[in-house]
Amino acid sequence: MPGPLDGYRVVEIAEDVAGPFTAMSLGDAGADVVKIEPPQGDRSRTWAPSLDGDSPVFRTLNRSKRGIVLDWSSEQDIETARRLLAQADVAVVDKYGLPPELSWEQLNAPGLVYCAISGFGPHGPWADRPASEIGTQMASEATSSLGNLGEPPVRHGSDIGSVFAANNAIQAICAALYARDDSDPANPTGGQRVEVSLFGSLIAMRSTLWVALSNPDEWWGFHLDSYVKPPDHGYQCRDLPIYFSLARIRGQGFESLIDDLDMGWARDHPDYDRLRTDGAGGAGRYSAELKPLWERGFANFDADQVMEIVERHGGWAFPMHDYERLSKDPQVEAVGAIINLEQSDGSLMRQVAPPWDFEGTPVPTLTRPAPALGQHQDEVLAELGTRS
Repeated sequence: MPGPLDGYRVVEIAEDVAGPFTAMSLGDAGADVVKIEPPQGDRSRTWAPSLDGDSPVFRTLNRSKRGIVLDWSSEQDIETARRLLAQADVAVVDKYGLPPELSWEQLNAPGLVYCAISGFGPHGPWADRPASEIGTQMASEATSSLGNLGEPPVRHGSDIGSVFAANNAIQAICAALYARDDSDPANPTGGQRVEVSLFGSLIAMRSTLWVALSNPDEWWGFHLDSYVKPPDHGYQCRDLPIYFSLARIRGQGFESLIDDLDMGWARDHPDYDRLRTDGAGGAGRYSAELKPLWERGFANFDADQVMEIVERHGGWAFPMHDYERLSKDPQVEAVGAIINLEQSDGSLMRQVAPPWDFEGTPVPTLTRPAPALGQHQDEVLAELGTRS
């Protein structure tokens, strides 16, 4: 089934997370993506654990692509890559490690949108420095609001810099294609180089927190206070933790909530006035001090019961899922967030689906798993008119 990017050709020369995530998303939307790997394969193939020789990360980030192998020590292979790029609409490349012949300046491909992804961008004293996910997290201050105030920073567990850079790259590529095609659809020569960095992407992500920052040792409001709040671990109910807010509950509504939770004993507690007026509940200013009171009450109820009571009185509450619980939640099924994608060996692998849905444009059914190393060599080179 054709998708919104049907007819566009993409060449990916990238490894690890950011570039492959970018190209995969374009492929999920219908573009024809050819991934070029070195003879030893994308580095992420070897990341543990292994599934019959490839890592789950590689299989997850490289679906919706065809794969070939080219060796940059071979002039013939470099020329093959040049020809592929000359016929492509989009190139997604890691900035470092490419032969000079495949740089934007030397390609002479006027219709190509050439997206170069790097750690720190094309300019400045760090432009040529090698980068990693954790390095860019540290350098961009992205670790400052994890952990406890006054204690060492903590890295984000997921590769937020790489994934956010990929999302920025997808937006930039689509914008550049729109600009190119809008200028002259019959003769698309308005290609351009697009630069995206993990460093810049992380800084952009931090912007909503920075606007609230004046003095990091002072409290500046409910919504943008992650600098001064300890990590949120949820509020333990009888079975599992939840997170909640009572921001819309006041007066008698709050008193009714306390009664429904069998927490009448809390009215005699010296912190009851704070409990009653700090209406954001789990997101409130005094949430850490008041947490033991809430958990004492919640301990007599399952999470579903507490959430129903909170929502009935006008607040909101959600379970703090782990992966196993999330994957079984009916909301995940309702939005189609997880799919079973058949692999080359016939087995099924659960993967996260693209988080989009188009009312008027068909979205392709995902059927192409990550390629084995060089799996589509003959097919792609035959289309190019080159022998393997």
